[in-house]
Amino acid sequence: MDIRLVRGRESRVWLWVGLLAAASVAVLVAAMVFGDQTTAAKRQVGAAANFGADRGEVLPMQTEEFETLLPLDTRELGRLVHLSATAESVVRANAVWVRTPTGRRILVRFEPDPPEGALRSLGPGSGLDVNGYLQKVSRAEFDMWADTLNVAIPRPRPGTKFGDVPDSGFAKIDSLFIKDFYVSVRPEGLRRARSTATLRPDTTLVRYDSAAAHAAQALVDSARADSVRRAEAASDSAGT
Repeated sequence: MDIRLVRGRESRVWLWVGLLAAASVAVLVAAMVFGDQTTAAKRQVGAAANFGADRGEVLPMQTEEFETLLPLDTRELGRLVHLSATAESVVRANAVWVRTPTGRRILVRFEPDPPEGALRSLGPGSGLDVNGYLQKVSRAEFDMWADTLNVAIPRPRPGTKFGDVPDSGFAKIDSLFIKDFYVSVRPEGLRRARSTATLRPDTTLVRYDSAAAHAAQALVDSARADSVRRAEAASDSAGT
């Protein structure tokens, strides 16, 4: 017995395929001719299609307190922060070195250039209340800004032998000086106002309490002096 798995010539597969294709084309033509004209008019592209009209409301950018982000990390780059600090240097090249209430120091830059005279009231001892974006700065550029603003950055005492490392007291002081990040402030929000609660990200410059500034500086100087004394005592004991 010869059994072959081959369709005979009388097969009508192609006939049915052709009929189905013809029926599909007929349905499409009928829909185009007898369909809803209002629905067809909405099928447009580009500006005619009212693109973007149904977008959701844009949420305002959240402002974080600068003190809550410490220690800083690269994940915080570009974050909008609110910074309340005291200026410790004069303003040069639209930049200033400031100190936060917790004793941390960071560079603040106004970029692009603010209007002429907008930073006239800012100087050593004055308060700074700004909203800015956290940005990255290289160590070489930071050293350049430190020289430009005449900022004194603490450095450890030279070691007595190879491999000496700074003591823990100096490490605590050095951690207060932020050298890898700065706050970029957009100067278009500079206004003369008494409060920044309703003007953020606007900027307001206010006078700073000199007594509080001297008290905070005294604490830092005391910690620095204790670190130096401990280092000298350790050096003397090692020599004996």
